[in-house]
Amino acid sequence: MNSDKKKMISRILVVSDTHGRRDNLQRCIDISAPLDIIIHCGDGVKDIRSADIPDNSVVFAVAGNTDIYSSPDEESSIIEKIDNKTVLITHGHQYNVKSGLYSLKKFAGDIPADVVLFGHTHISFLSANNPVLFNPGDLSTGSYGIITIGADKEWIFEQKKIT
Repeated sequence: MNSDKKKMISRILVVSDTHGRRDNLQRCIDISAPLDIIIHCGDGVKDIRSADIPDNSVVFAVAGNTDIYSSPDEESSIIEKIDNKTVLITHGHQYNVKSGLYSLKKFAGDIPADVVLFGHTHISFLSANNPVLFNPGDLSTGSYGIITIGADKEWIFEQKKIT
């Protein structure tokens, strides 16, 4: 193998609950670039649709409970294949995540999902069990997440805060 060959690394920005704070969203995108994928886990779908997205970045977004009227055509959950992992992207309100994660885990297990990205609680959360559960927290107060997929295919989850 050529040691000069650049290692492939993917960067994924995960946000949720922007609640109209387009300034925080744009700042988060700008400081996190370059990005391969941007994921919005609901409650602010209009925010991501109006953001200045870097060239070559793919966007996945789902509707949250506050998006019902402003973005009625958005799905509340989607399943994507990212780097050979099955990823469930959801807001989480439909699984009552504020009361616990049982329903979300059950649904994820039925898919089966390797990774679940969700919001709604406004609390950053990471559980490395199978499936991995990752909530970036609410970007309306500056919390977001970065997932880095290294050349060895290891997924590294980071909780971040705009300062």
